[in-house]
Amino acid sequence: MSSGIQRREESVILVELLFLLLSISLLRLVFSPDSGSLSSVFVLWVLLAGASYVVGEFETAVRLNFGLSLQTQAAFALSYVAYSGIHVVWPWCEALTVRFWLGLWLYLNIVAPFIGILVRRLVRHSALLVSDRHRDATGLLRWWGFECAEIIGTAGLAEWLKGHTDRDGRVLGVDIIVVDVTDYRNQLAVEALAGDCFADFVGVPSVTMFGYLVGPHPRYISAYALGTVVRRLKRVLDLAIAGFAILLLGLPLLAVALAIKLDSRGPVFYGHKRLSRNMKPFKLYKFRTMYKDADARLKKILESDPKLAAEFAATFKLKNDPRVTRVGRFLRKFSIDELPQFFNIIAGQMSVVGPRPIVEKEVDYYRSHSLLLFRVPPGATGLWQVSGRTDTSYQQRVEMDTRYVEDWTLWWDLGIILKTPFAVLSRKGAY
Repeated sequence: MSSGIQRREESVILVELLFLLLSISLLRLVFSPDSGSLSSVFVLWVLLAGASYVVGEFETAVRLNFGLSLQTQAAFALSYVAYSGIHVVWPWCEALTVRFWLGLWLYLNIVAPFIGILVRRLVRHSALLVSDRHRDATGLLRWWGFECAEIIGTAGLAEWLKGHTDRDGRVLGVDIIVVDVTDYRNQLAVEALAGDCFADFVGVPSVTMFGYLVGPHPRYISAYALGTVVRRLKRVLDLAIAGFAILLLGLPLLAVALAIKLDSRGPVFYGHKRLSRNMKPFKLYKFRTMYKDADARLKKILESDPKLAAEFAATFKLKNDPRVTRVGRFLRKFSIDELPQFFNIIAGQMSVVGPRPIVEKEVDYYRSHSLLLFRVPPGATGLWQVSGRTDTSYQQRVEMDTRYVEDWTLWWDLGIILKTPFAVLSRKGAY
């Protein structure tokens, strides 16, 4: 999927969250005009947005149908229970009227889905429909926000993938593959193929308008578990940490930006093309630590010094890099240059903890070992970052990335997060 498609996916989530905030504020004003405050609205909005993430409401790749679904009701119920508990513990979070909760329920199940329909009519993704029964579902897919590029049967999917994937398994030509799983055997057949491809396969339990209106949510089809509640909790944790860090570090970030501008000519931020989940390209943002003409300097260095050229070929880094500015050397020593990645995390391109984000030309190193790291978003920190960083060999990095994806648990993430400050302060392998 292109970076443009990814940005449009992020804009859909942003539109939904903004409408959610505005609707709760309006409902609060209409149904509870005599009691309440902005703090109550804010707490409720945070709870509902968090609950929606946990149950999968904001997964744009699978949120294809109307609001009367199990996920919507679960998000509403979780928010109701959580807000009621907070109200008991902290009375400043005031009681909400029955009329308000009824209004919010109607918003989530009637108004918000209509907003989603409008957004999806404006922002469409190209899709391949895999169905043995529905060969005329193009119009319905448009309601779901897809422009149907092609419709094929389940038996023809393997051959289609052979002609539409590159040597790394990236699917070309469509943004998503929608599979009719009315017959569960179709899902089993597609699961066997999905493990070799980097694309979002989504199973739709009912390719009908009735299923669209009141049916269960579509679900990911993958050899690697994507849609579990624990993994969505990981996303909630990402958003909480990144949001808090941006608020807390706002003024220090401005000071760093000013120091960079005073030290050397060039932009404050540097965007470097990396690969995210499903090998989607994205720009990883850092504070600029090199001179503006760093690429030209690197070329000259590698041509004139075979020893440095060999070092760069082995690690894609130079220990005493002459391209790095004075301020940049300090920023790198304490990993301060990495802080803008919190914005990549908010955008969903990265996670707080994950495999190293790698560049396109590093894929060859992983291909001979494992491409499993592309099943998850890369991390701002991870097993490699707390295990010596550049002091480790490249083979060790590949093995650590693969091990992290294979053995991942949420508790492991929390342990890595706790180790990260000590790894940064020790400066081991940082250059």
